[in-house]
Amino acid sequence: MTRDVLDVAIVGAGFSGILALHRLRQLGLRVRGFERKASLGGVWRENAYPGAAVDSPFPFYQFYDAGLLQDWQWREEYPSRAEMLRYFEQVDREWSISEGFEFGAHITGARFSAESQQWAISLADGREIYAQWFIPAVGFNSVVNMPQIPGLDRFQGQVYHTAQWPHDAVSMENKNVAIIGTGPSGVQIIQSVGEVAKSLTIYQQTPFLTLPKYGNRPPKLAGSDLLEMGVEAFDAAFQRGLQSFSGFDYTMRDQDTLSASTTERLEFYQKRIREGGWAFWMGGFRDLNYDARANRDTYDFWAENVRPRLQDAMKRDLLVPHQPGSPFGVKRPCLEDRLYEMIDRHHVDMIDVSQRPIQAITIGGIQAHDEIRSFDVIIMATGFGDDASGLKQLSIHGRDGVSLAEMWSDDIHSFLGMAVHNFPNMLYLYGPQCPSLLVSSPAVIHVQVEWICQALMCFRKAGVVQVESTAESQKLWREKIDRLWSKSLYCRPGAKNKGATWIGGLVEYQKELCKCLDEGFPGFDLTFAQN
Repeated sequence: MTRDVLDVAIVGAGFSGILALHRLRQLGLRVRGFERKASLGGVWRENAYPGAAVDSPFPFYQFYDAGLLQDWQWREEYPSRAEMLRYFEQVDREWSISEGFEFGAHITGARFSAESQQWAISLADGREIYAQWFIPAVGFNSVVNMPQIPGLDRFQGQVYHTAQWPHDAVSMENKNVAIIGTGPSGVQIIQSVGEVAKSLTIYQQTPFLTLPKYGNRPPKLAGSDLLEMGVEAFDAAFQRGLQSFSGFDYTMRDQDTLSASTTERLEFYQKRIREGGWAFWMGGFRDLNYDARANRDTYDFWAENVRPRLQDAMKRDLLVPHQPGSPFGVKRPCLEDRLYEMIDRHHVDMIDVSQRPIQAITIGGIQAHDEIRSFDVIIMATGFGDDASGLKQLSIHGRDGVSLAEMWSDDIHSFLGMAVHNFPNMLYLYGPQCPSLLVSSPAVIHVQVEWICQALMCFRKAGVVQVESTAESQKLWREKIDRLWSKSLYCRPGAKNKGATWIGGLVEYQKELCKCLDEGFPGFDLTFAQN
């Protein structure tokens, strides 16, 4: 009996999976998506912690389809989780995405058959789904990083991870709360929990970098009120983003930092800080990420602006040290609104874990450097696993049974940040070696999905049935990534890149994709159908 074979199977119903399913269906392909959770939304469905919100500037954190905005208006400049979920509902109404997904579908493995030139995707219910093309769209934020602290299982209070927050309301009112971790989710939850907790203790390993959000104002674009914007204005903004380094409407100043006078630099810095959001970071001088003296000048201005907001000298030195722990902007800045004033309150305390490491979780609290503090609630704001953890957990096996998890156990190799040698007809989205660090995620997803759509149409027209990146193309891609990395301040003592991220920006990444299309897919081995 002939088995039913999809053209494309997609795993994951976050931003990338939704867009891929929509665009590939538009091309007339037989596409099916599989999502282990109960609905659309990806990380926005799961990250239900207090204060969860977008930190990308309006209007770039959305699908680049202005038609979706005919019956939708953003209410917030930095949309909350609740607004993002409403947006996904609107997208579902317009694009009928849920009709193309199976929810509650837990993938237990995916294996390529050289004989059939198809992928077999195994589900927990015993079914196998067959497809010519396999697109894992699980992103970076699908595997939780839960610290393995001795005694955690004995704690008699409540333990929450920001990425596994209960969807039912959780009250922190009048509780003694500890937060471990100060990445983006940690910064957001500090601002929310600090308002209601009886006490809040922050366990910090390294200082976090922040930029001002200036409240959640009604969104504006090019000086116009949202209600006055037309579809054309959004389209123009999207195009400006796609033609920029970051995918946002920011332009780096075409000047080296120290070539400007002190007065010029101060005026420029102040202008960018007043703009709010990431303007100070992504719209700075062009050598910010490449020249140590320029970077330090930027940090010093930032620190001089923030330090006066903290009256407590100990907290001031922990949060805004005179000597930065790493170059400015190497760690993605978090956005804040009166964060430092919150931390400066008497009921908020800080523990420098680099000097007073956490030794154990006790029945009633946390032991750090021989001091035990009692807590009702411990919040883990420790983010997610490494860049490849989401893909590795899927148990993907390519040609001759080779395991992706084993292949990437020590190092990461891909071509274009989408294809992997020994894994024919697999193209992953928004994963290792794509421009994730410095670029808007919806922008990256947009250009990757459009490239896949064009590529699959070319393959279909030419009668190509199997496509596999070569080992040589992976080697050259890695060398390009390493060259970019080595010229930047990201390459510093102790930094562990493992070739995980393209830092050349969105425009250069698109040039690489276009070159591959225009030149007939160099870097891939193509197998044509037998007549």
